[in-house]
Amino acid sequence: MTFIDDMWFEVPGSLMKGAPERPRGTPEPMLEEDIEPLLTRLEAWFAANLPTDKYVFNPPATDAQLDEFEQLASIKLPRSYRQLYRWHDGENDDCRGHIYGLPLLPLKAAAASLEQWKRTLAEFGGNPYPFPGGAWPQGAVDPAYTNPRWIPLTADGSSNHIGLDFDPWPGGRVGQVIIFGRDEQVKVVIAESLGKFLGWIAELLESGNYRLEVAKGEEVLRQFRLKQPPLNHFHEGARAILGAPGQFM
Repeated sequence: MTFIDDMWFEVPGSLMKGAPERPRGTPEPMLEEDIEPLLTRLEAWFAANLPTDKYVFNPPATDAQLDEFEQLASIKLPRSYRQLYRWHDGENDDCRGHIYGLPLLPLKAAAASLEQWKRTLAEFGGNPYPFPGGAWPQGAVDPAYTNPRWIPLTADGSSNHIGLDFDPWPGGRVGQVIIFGRDEQVKVVIAESLGKFLGWIAELLESGNYRLEVAKGEEVLRQFRLKQPPLNHFHEGARAILGAPGQFM
């Protein structure tokens, strides 16, 4: 099964005028990180534990491709992001992704997702708050439905993402990693940087907190899942581990 660039969005029928009041203050600056050692750790774990014929990364992205994506996003990409995509330009399987079954998006797919979110925002007349939303921790992330400065990193096939936030609220940090998307009414900060996120993933995997087997008679979309909590979607499991609220208001 391959990742499909086109995504379906359901525009809510009830629109709310106005926006929540943004707290005063300035978010923490983006962390400067060298994630090469982390990528080496992850590469070793993936090679030792995932079937290499089923879990397949793309070749590295080129500097030209990264420059083109940076121009499209209108965001100065952090060093860590460039290191990640010089390692691999994501993967094309939408069920056998390396992030607990979620695929790391290729730059082309990330760009398509960004463009689709821009079109969705235009359908709302430029209003990022068409209906009530929440955020955790409060004051750290914009509770918007969408924000053009959120860069999708993974996708679940239903327009929900783990991504980088380049427009945090004052209680957050530039470049923090968040859960957002069509079905994610409550936006959640899961790490303060890309490096911290990948380090957390490495720790979970190395501690044995994963499942690759499927019970007899069990039907799942993604076989690679958390062991504890025993939830099938990594977004849900990440929220539970961090003590964050659920996805709906």
